[in-house]
Amino acid sequence: MPHLTFLRDDLNEAETGDVAADERRPATETLAAFALEAALSPAQRRRIAADPAFALVVQVPAADWVEPIREACGRLADWGFVAARSGGSRTEDRPDRGNDRVADRLARGDRVLGVSQSPTRYLPSALVAAADLHVRLPGATDAVVARVVRAATGRRPTLPPGIARGLDYFEIAAAVRGTTARACVARLAAAARSKATADPTVGSAPDFATLVGYGEAHAWGTRLIDELATWRASGGTTAFQRLDRHVALTSAPGLGKSSFVRSLAKAAGLPLVATSVGAWFTGSDGHLGGVLRAWDAAYTHACALAPSILFLDEADSIPNRATMDNHAREWWTPLCTSILLGFDALNAPGAPEVCIIAATNQGDRLDPALVRPGRLSRVIEIKPPSAADLAVIFRHHLDDGEVPGMDLAPLGELALGASGAQVAGWVSEARADARAAGRPMRPEDLFGRVAPPDQGSPADRRRSAFHEAGHAVAFERIGARVAQVDLVPRRDSLGATSVAAHIGQSPTRAEIEGLAVALLCGRAAEILFLGEPSAGAGGDSRSDLARVTTLIAGAHASLGLGDRLAYRGAPHEVAVALSLDTRLLEAVERDLARLSGQALAVMEANRTAVQAVAELLIERRLVSGDALRKLLADTTPADAAPNGGHA
Repeated sequence: MPHLTFLRDDLNEAETGDVAADERRPATETLAAFALEAALSPAQRRRIAADPAFALVVQVPAADWVEPIREACGRLADWGFVAARSGGSRTEDRPDRGNDRVADRLARGDRVLGVSQSPTRYLPSALVAAADLHVRLPGATDAVVARVVRAATGRRPTLPPGIARGLDYFEIAAAVRGTTARACVARLAAAARSKATADPTVGSAPDFATLVGYGEAHAWGTRLIDELATWRASGGTTAFQRLDRHVALTSAPGLGKSSFVRSLAKAAGLPLVATSVGAWFTGSDGHLGGVLRAWDAAYTHACALAPSILFLDEADSIPNRATMDNHAREWWTPLCTSILLGFDALNAPGAPEVCIIAATNQGDRLDPALVRPGRLSRVIEIKPPSAADLAVIFRHHLDDGEVPGMDLAPLGELALGASGAQVAGWVSEARADARAAGRPMRPEDLFGRVAPPDQGSPADRRRSAFHEAGHAVAFERIGARVAQVDLVPRRDSLGATSVAAHIGQSPTRAEIEGLAVALLCGRAAEILFLGEPSAGAGGDSRSDLARVTTLIAGAHASLGLGDRLAYRGAPHEVAVALSLDTRLLEAVERDLARLSGQALAVMEANRTAVQAVAELLIERRLVSGDALRKLLADTTPADAAPNGGHA
């Protein structure tokens, strides 16, 4: 305590004049001491010194502050037991370690000290529960940094606000050196600038207001930007923790989750710290301790830059503990617990102002504990962009002067079902084609990439036309709105039928079977018009047969809509395991045979309409939803379809 008092007297003199050269102190001596002094009132310091059985817990900004603050606390009083833990030891830095020593020392009238960046995760639980005083150290505030610079140089500096924001303990201490305050300030500012650009891609991200195709996610982001503006206008009097600031985004790959987050950070004026489970492994030795430290480093960096956004990409890599075996659960539980406690800590009063956004391609695989209220709160799905959205995305990726005056609406219709990433790729490829030809880009360059010439035989094209026409007519007849049907070659097909969602969250057996019939109608149309089916309905997990099998297997063994009620797993899990359950496989096969027969009946009842749509496809390669419905209005189904609806 005498040394801490000496430093205070030194700085009181410095506030009114220069500090003599022989009385100056290096930043490594003063930074922790002044930060601790700023966090404790004189009455609290007297109480610590006077009470022989005092328990103190100090929460520091980051792991690198733990040891310096432990040393600074040693100047306050003598401690019978000290737990200074940063999470570096998997076996010792745990709430269940050291409780016996804490209880024994306090019972014998000794003082006990705990220092950690996360007391609930790393300090003895008995100390956290029994502490007489919990102190949250704000770190290197402007006032603390000013005092450190005065102590080191003898001169009172002029500091820009938040000069040490984002800098760790030793970065600050290293920058405060030399004989002039101005040089120290310049070094601190340069270091802070280099750390504040947490993700340099934010500056080049699209303007958030111009983003299209993000639906509910964009509405949430807009609300967050507005709430942040209100919070700033209040001078921080509005509780940051009340903002709707945590969310998980899910979508198919390539739909722009990362781009969305960077645009949001740009619009909100917040630094972005992006991390992922993969980065924790590649950026460490891969052992649990190293992975935990990598997660902690990203988390504490976001806290140091607060207000900020912590972007957790590939969040489904954090496994659902309920589905893990015991060995995997033992390894992953400490990491999952650390993440959850980190999320929870941001909800405490006075916690760093951090928004958490997670992204995943598998929203249904997230651990339920991650998405409960107070953590990620909810999962928002980003759906594929509409044709109109795609036209806007094309325009965004085209440079000024490229294909001026071109109507991009037809291109958006051709690209329906594509992602923003695919659009960016097409524009880049079309630009390269034009450059190779030594001329400006032309509309045909873009059309050639979006809808490349059909290299298939006339027979293949005819088969694809009837297959897609069968789907399109069937979907419209069951009330599903078709956006368009086309013969545009893609990676895994020669055509596609784009349909809006048409069954709810809790479908009936009849609704599931109606969808299954529509999916089987492509194959049924081939049989009816061409005499036999091709392999086009099968193949990968996105094929018609895979989807129908998943629907029917799920009805039997997941949704309680079969002859048994036992839950076997999610629909896709049940479908994969069909070969292991002969009885279930037989039930699914019986249903598929029956539904295939219904699909043939639907095609027979709508023979004229299917024929007309197929011929139009062969001629134009694309039929819009409106054109399809006009054509169907001119034809009448031959009879009523099964399940009580029109075919």
